[in-house]
Amino acid sequence: MYKANLKKYLNRFLFLLIGVFVIYSFYVQIEYRHYVNQSIDRNYDNLSIITVSGNNLANRLEEFVNLTEGNSEVKNDLYNNWRIVKGENRSIHSYLFAINTIHMGDASSDWDLMQYSLFRVDEFISGMTNKFLETHSYAISNEEKAKMEAVITVYRTISEEADNEQIDMKSILQSIKEPMLIIDHNYSNTLERIGR
Repeated sequence: MYKANLKKYLNRFLFLLIGVFVIYSFYVQIEYRHYVNQSIDRNYDNLSIITVSGNNLANRLEEFVNLTEGNSEVKNDLYNNWRIVKGENRSIHSYLFAINTIHMGDASSDWDLMQYSLFRVDEFISGMTNKFLETHSYAISNEEKAKMEAVITVYRTISEEADNEQIDMKSILQSIKEPMLIIDHNYSNTLERIGR
């Protein structure tokens, strides 16, 4: 009798344990899906913040390019515009690091290339900042001016494309390809390596 009751209780306990495991598995799956959806939404939020900061950066960089160094008032305007460009660039840099492409599915390689592209833009702006600090002057060469104009084009293009209802990363990457080739001389090699 004792063995029969023990067997009955063990069977109930086993079914209860299986039921708890199944319910817990569903809970974990739902939480994981929620986490993935949050990660994807966060990436799109970061991209929208990057587009706003990039548009501000493009506006100030355009003013900077149009100014010529000369009297002290122009030098102050150059300084103020470059200071804002540098600040917006830092903001963009921090949001680029926050983008996590693991859960982006088939589009993750496009997001990775977007990150790479904007990190190259960041590298160029940081290099220009260092040059200005070393030379104590805001004088730029024709090549640097062309690269700055390409940076303006990159951020304006991203801003225009991100304003669409559905963001198409492939379209953005195709649109910024030419200016990126001007900014980063190794960009074509990178595209070749990843098969684009």
